[in-house]
Amino acid sequence: MPSRPAPGPVPSDVSIREAVCVHTSKIYDSCKDKDCLEDLRVYLTQTSQANLDNGLNVRARSAELLWASPMVEPVSFNRGYYTVDIRFYYKIRADVCMSSGLIAPIEGLASFTKRVLLFGSEGSAKIFTSDIGPSCVDRNVIDSSNLPRAVVEITVR
Repeated sequence: MPSRPAPGPVPSDVSIREAVCVHTSKIYDSCKDKDCLEDLRVYLTQTSQANLDNGLNVRARSAELLWASPMVEPVSFNRGYYTVDIRFYYKIRADVCMSSGLIAPIEGLASFTKRVLLFGSEGSAKIFTSDIGPSCVDRNVIDSSNLPRAVVEITVR
């Protein structure tokens, strides 16, 4: 019987033969935070705005996270620290009670920005990667690409 690698835990009575794919990056710092989002501006669709203008009362239904866009920049005069600005985009759904007693659904887009300060590295290395950058607009290319990621790190002295 040929020995084939298999993912998952390996029993102690068998020699270790495991196929695992691990993706990792240098992680020096992290944060975990809970935010209560209040008073977010919601940009409604034209139909939703008309329903809201003619409504009596609004009841929130749901908020769905559509996208998160992180941006990283070094902190001036504080070597090794970086600000991470994350903009979250939400699809907001609500119901408007109309004067006729009917309920009309409305929806819109809201965004929220979060800034954190994290320690990245004190090293003076230049790092280049083969990732597809944000300038690529074709979503099909990004979704279908499963090329390996190449990273080159050059230490500058």
